[in-house]
Amino acid sequence: MKIFVMGIGLCGTFPASGGQSYRELIARAASQAYSDAGITADQLDGAVSIEEDLISGYSISDEYVPDQLGVVKKSVYTICGDFLHGLNSAVMTLKTGQYKMLVVEGYSKASNCLTKDETLTFAYDPTFNRLGVSPHYLAGIEMQQLLADGKYTKEDVANVVVQMRKNALANPQAAYGTNLTIGDVLGARPVAEPVTENMIARHADASIALVIGTEEVVKSAKNPVCISGMGWTSGNSIIERRPHNISEGTKAAAQMAFSEAKIANAKDCEVLYVSDLYAHRALMHMDALGLEKDAIERINPDGGVLGMGDLFEANSGARVYDAVQQLRGHAGTRQINNAKKAMVQGWRGLPTDSCAVTVLEA
Repeated sequence: MKIFVMGIGLCGTFPASGGQSYRELIARAASQAYSDAGITADQLDGAVSIEEDLISGYSISDEYVPDQLGVVKKSVYTICGDFLHGLNSAVMTLKTGQYKMLVVEGYSKASNCLTKDETLTFAYDPTFNRLGVSPHYLAGIEMQQLLADGKYTKEDVANVVVQMRKNALANPQAAYGTNLTIGDVLGARPVAEPVTENMIARHADASIALVIGTEEVVKSAKNPVCISGMGWTSGNSIIERRPHNISEGTKAAAQMAFSEAKIANAKDCEVLYVSDLYAHRALMHMDALGLEKDAIERINPDGGVLGMGDLFEANSGARVYDAVQQLRGHAGTRQINNAKKAMVQGWRGLPTDSCAVTVLEA
């Protein structure tokens, strides 16, 4: 059974959402997606909501979703993970044959959060909270290990930031497009040596909605895109027992997705998206995907997380949004020629190595 992205919507991204509530962000993105898919909300069978109670700031956060998505009294369930985890789960739900069309939603209202870094500490073992160190310390350990291997230098890591922020200049929906130098990145305020402030993505507000459906209902869409492969897995959840120089989660997830999509590797895709929540992590994920460092000029034509902003669980949703635009030939000045296949890799963020990979085809 083939599953298709029928419609896409994105409301944002900006450092702050101009007074719009998270409900307004969700409703606007959903309206865009329904219009793009050529449907109305009443045709949907349900929704998958990708969000975390702790970050949203209240319990059972998905209880507010039905109103904004127009799926009152219909099935809604929540995935607490990266957007790709939710998308892949929604695809599997459709493949059961019980539903024909779902909307997948994720959002960030980071401007509501006063203590974002402190919130991150809750993801660690409780004993960590008593140490009084930056919650980004694990990023520092990872980057130290990556550099110790000798394959990459600090300049290579800084170049990721330079490239992503430059890419964002061509994306009107990106919050942080600018021209930086490697010196600007390396000379920024140190956060967790050798990680500097510019190597960490800044937060932004946005909402992403995707309408996905089976072959039975895809005819209503003008520009459907096929989800041809997907995979998800995690590296060792015990921090002390996993390598910090490569993403085992990405490597295993990619193998699953590439096998299902019947492609050999990431190089078979014209369009590539890799999680760059931290600059060094982009290189780690690229290694796991079999991409060399010179491929940095090919990844994340939308600017990635460094260029568009950290959207919490919705990060890879923004990448899927851009991938669909690329495969449709609607990406404007950042359009990649002859884009037929796109690969999107997503990561849940520290302290996890929980990753997912999805392959899309025009």
